[in-house]
Parts: sequence; structure tokens; C-alpha cells
Amino acid sequence: MLRTSVLRHVLLASAFALPMGLDALPSHAQKSTPSASVPVPGLKPFAATQTRVSPAMQAVTRPDPVTTAGIKPAKPSAIAGSLKTGLDAIASGDVNRALGIRNGLPVNALDRHILTWAIGLSNAPGVPSSEIAHAAAELPGWPGIATFRNNSERALYKENPAPSIVINAFGNTPPQTTEGVVILARAYVASGSTARARQVLAPFWRTKKLDDNQESMILKEFSQVIPRDDHLTRMLTMLYEGKVKSAGRVAKLANADSLFQAFAAVLQKSPDSAKKLAQVDGSWSRNAAYIFAKAQYLRRQEKFREAADVMATAPRDAASLVDPDAWWTERRVLSRELLDIGDAKRAYRIAAMHSAETPSVAADAEFHAGWVALRAMNDPNTAQRHFARIAEISSKPMSASRAYYWLGRAAEAGSSGSARDYYARASRYGTTFYGQLSAAKLGQSGLQLPYPKPSDADRARFAQREAVRAIQRLEDTGYDSRAAMLYTSLAQELDSPGELALLAVMAERKNNHYVALRVGKAAAQRGIDVGALSHPIGAIPGNANISGSGTALAYAIARQESEFNPAAVSSAGARGLLQLLPGTAKGVATRAGMSYSKDRLTTDAAYNATLGAKFLGEQISKFDGSYVLTFAGYNAGPTRANEWVAKYGDPRGKPLDEVVDWIERIPYTETRNYVQRVMENYEVYKARLTGKAQIESDLTAGRRG
Repeated sequence: MLRTSVLRHVLLASAFALPMGLDALPSHAQKSTPSASVPVPGLKPFAATQTRVSPAMQAVTRPDPVTTAGIKPAKPSAIAGSLKTGLDAIASGDVNRALGIRNGLPVNALDRHILTWAIGLSNAPGVPSSEIAHAAAELPGWPGIATFRNNSERALYKENPAPSIVINAFGNTPPQTTEGVVILARAYVASGSTARARQVLAPFWRTKKLDDNQESMILKEFSQVIPRDDHLTRMLTMLYEGKVKSAGRVAKLANADSLFQAFAAVLQKSPDSAKKLAQVDGSWSRNAAYIFAKAQYLRRQEKFREAADVMATAPRDAASLVDPDAWWTERRVLSRELLDIGDAKRAYRIAAMHSAETPSVAADAEFHAGWVALRAMNDPNTAQRHFARIAEISSKPMSASRAYYWLGRAAEAGSSGSARDYYARASRYGTTFYGQLSAAKLGQSGLQLPYPKPSDADRARFAQREAVRAIQRLEDTGYDSRAAMLYTSLAQELDSPGELALLAVMAERKNNHYVALRVGKAAAQRGIDVGALSHPIGAIPGNANISGSGTALAYAIARQESEFNPAAVSSAGARGLLQLLPGTAKGVATRAGMSYSKDRLTTDAAYNATLGAKFLGEQISKFDGSYVLTFAGYNAGPTRANEWVAKYGDPRGKPLDEVVDWIERIPYTETRNYVQRVMENYEVYKARLTGKAQIESDLTAGRRG
């Protein structure tokens, strides 16, 4: 009998080392949800947008080892082999062979640790939960603990040991995967602890996106455990997420079918939406979800003022809204529509009354309210309050630079404070759009982008890191994809700009410019000043036929489009560094007198960059030299760009402040962000390649000649 609760060890280790959450699979849009009626003991209720650990849970001590006879350690006989043969075995699905090769390697040897790490992360069938837990215990400080935790829960689910073993394995930590939730809830039900099972299921069932089979299985097995209120919260959460089918599966269980029918009709733009809204039971008429659906319906009918009046009746508290961030999305769209019809006061009120919770979403909401107040209502004092909140909400470079730039603009318009001081604070973020605009306001012609210089201490620490040596071994054995996982994890953990520079250089020496960029971006997004490290050079080969500012422009686009992955292929079929569609690339090649090869778009970075630069040149010419319109058209299509010119005016030749406003008027959030990101990239690469940054003239005059 094994005298250690190894799974419990890894579950607790991961709980202390990482933010705790319920998401087993990555989500592109996580939304916050209200707290539950019965919290998990020792835990604050979960919000899907930002998982939290309560002080009580942080204080939980690791329990004494307990007997886990049902979870036996894996001890395959040692097999002669190497790191490469062990990794090959994992790749082919031969887990027992991989374990045997690992067991044949010397204890504490680097190659043994790498194989242990790779096995624990593999999630391959046949890897015991005990093996994954032992891996976490054997490799303190290695990246991947969160994945180890998830994989151990999935393995335990497949093993299906006795309920007491499952309960002991989890201890006081909540499950993080669908499999973990199911097996722990099942164990509590089998043990007669229905209330505890409900506590496990509640935060998961209310918020988790599941496939059809998972939902059906949970409803069948736990129908007597999940209360009506949890079904209602799930229905509303899924509706706000646009998951109509999932919401419909629990609508009757929530006794909210009429509300579901109306909300779903609006989401699906059904012709009988108005009829469905009118048929909603009176008991739901004051519910926030009904108000949301009605406001969205009116907005889509272009009854913007009526939609605003309906939305003004909505509650403001998160529990009633269920998903405050989703509410902000609807408010933003409606506010912009109101601004377009000249109703600035309503546009402001709709934006200012937001309840967004996630920092990035709340910062966006405060910006919109402040921007409308300043630019459409000429109320700099009100605007100042909103811009100041952005700086309070987020210290990330993009949010902070935007906050201080617009505080400077508000000060110029008459609010308190020194505009120059605000611009000086914003200009510290020289790789951001608004930081660069602030530098221009101060008359600065260049950007300060030093490359971090590692100290002797940095080099010594870096060389001693086992994960660094593991990267080198993985690259030597041809497993670059596994090495990339370590690169990315280290980039999230290292705090020294010097060590981060050493990490990026390691990747660049392998011509892995994608990973080098990921290292720099991860550090910059954490607020670490890494200067030029976030905009590396080298991804575009010297033999690319690009001249002048075209090289900086190609870098700017490639950084945003492919992150310097020369083999990238999008879901739409765009290929290579500059993400060219094959048809577009073929047309450019024909016009340029070049041969065309679809394969070379993803195998020859110089070829892709050459065609991409020529295509960009053509687009700039079509837009009379305007970078703003070119970038907008590159992302949303030239037809959309021309539509926005007709709707918001022509930014070409306009004063700088009007061009900035034009960019902010772009109705597509993705395109608005894209234009700003590519423009800031362009200025950084111009500064790196030519020593000059000219954002003011590039925005107002564009490319001349």
C-alpha cells in the first residue's frame, strides 16, 4: 500500500502555486458570473473571469499522508534508452515504453527529469494519476504544474477508484476539470454527502461551457443534486455567451422557458423576436436578462434611443446582471450607435453606467465614457474622472499609456493637472500607440528602446536553471515544440530583463523568431520594461526584396498577423509571415513578374515577405498613402474602410487629433485595435531600423511619393 496521497499532493501543490479555477480547457471569452447560493467550504465564490483563492484556502496546510491503496504507482521495468527514444515513445502513444526508458535513466539526471515532465504533460492514455502526481513532486519549480493538475484529475476519472480515495485525493481543493468535478461529485453522492456534491457542482455547472455529451451525462447523473437556481444561472450565462443550445437544455429545469425563448429569438435574429418578447411571463419582466434581450432587439431594429431607455432600467449589481462584461459589450455597441446619430448625452450615459468587472473590460468602458465626454460633449472635467479610473484599474502598458494620454488631452481642454506631466508619464510606454503619440506631443522625435543587457549575475542564474538546460536538450533532440512550452513558461516567470534577453537570444540562435517574440511580448504584458526585446529583428531574411520603410512595415504587419511564425496558416487559409491568401499572393506575383508557389508561402520567409511588402505597397497606393486606411482595409477589407470614410469623414490630410478620433470611431473593436497595434509596431521598427519614429506625420500624411 502506498503511504502517500500523491494525487492530493499535486492538487494541493497546484492550488498553492497557481490561481485556482474551474477551467480545464482554454476559453477565448471568459465572463464573470454571480456568486452561488452555497459556497465551497473555505472558498469565496468563483468568477469565471478571475478565479480567486480565499484567505481561508491560502491558509490550509498540506495534510498528513494518507493511504491510497486504490492508486498504485507505476513501476514498469527499466528499459535501456535515451531521452530521444523516450520522447519518441510518448509521441507514438507507447506510455509503458516511455516510463520504462525513464526508469532506466539515472536518478536526478536532466534527461530523466525531462522525460518525467513530458510524461506528466502528455495526457496520454495509460499514464496513471500517481505518475503525474509523482512528477509534480519530483520537479519543483518546473513549469506545467497547472497542466499536471488537470491531467491528474482526468487520469483519476479514468481509474475511478473508491469514493473515499477520490475525496482524500482532492482534500480541500476544488476540481479544475470537467472530469474532476464529475468524479468528486459522484464520490460525495456515493458517500451520502449530497450537499457537498452540490457545492462541487454549483460553480462549475453555472458557468462552464460543455459539449452535448457532457451536459447530457451531468443532467442524467446529477438531476436530483442540481437545484433550479443553478439551472437558471447556467441558462443565463450560456445565453450571454451566445450558447443557445446549452441554454435551451436547462430552460425548462429553470422554469424559465418563456424567457429563454425570447432571448434566444433575439440572439438568432428570428423574425418573431418581438412576438416572443411579448409572450415572456410577467414574472420575468423586470429581470435583467429580459431587459438585455429587449434592448438588443430594439438596437438591431435601429431604434437606438428606445434601446437606451430600456437599458437605463437595468440593475447595476453583478448578481442581477450575471455577466457584467457581456452587458458592457452591448452597451458599447449601443453607445457608439447613439454617437453616430448625434445623441452624445445618451451615448455617454449608456457607457458611464457600465458594471464591467474584468480589468481590461472595465478600462475599455471607462475610456469610452471619457472619450465621449471629452470629444462629443466638450466636458473635460467629467472626462478626466473616467480617464483617471483607467489608470487605477490597470497598470498594463496599453491601458496606462491610453489613460495618461487622454488625461493630457483633458488637461489641454481645461481640466486640472499638467498636460505635459501626463504626456511624460504616457511616453514612458514607448512601444504603445498612445505612448508614442504622447512623445510626439512633447516634441520627441525618437523612441527610447534599449535592448536589455544581462549582468554577470543574470548570466549565472540563467545558466543554473534546469529548465534552461532542458530547453537546450529538447532542441538538440529535435523536439522544438516541447522546448517552446518551456520557453513560454519561463517567460511568464522570469522577472529580470537580462535573463529574459538571454532566453530570447537562445530562441533567435535557433532561428525561432516566433518564440523570441513570445518571450518579449509576455514580459512586456506583465509590465516588465524590456525595451526592444518585445519587437525583435531577424524574422524577415536579408534576401527579401524589400526596400526603404517597406521593411519596417513588413515587420509591423508580420508581428501582428503571424507573430513571426513563417509556417502559420489561418482558418481562412492565409499563409506565412504576412498571412497572404493564396489568391492574393498569386495576383501580386503575376503583377510583379514573379513566379508563384503556394508552398513557398509557408516555407520561404523571404518569398512571403517580398510578396507581402508588394501587396502592402499596392494597398497604400490605393488609399493615397494613408497608413490608417491601409491597415483598416488589411484587417476588415477595403470595402469596409471606404464605408467608414463615407460615414466618419476622410482622415487623409486631417489634423492629428482628428485622425486619432477617426481611428477611435472605427466600429469594429478588432479593427480599431489592429490599426493601433500595427501603427505602434511600425513606429518601433522604424526606430529600430532607421533611428526615426514619426507617428504624427505617418498618421496625418502617410507615405508620400
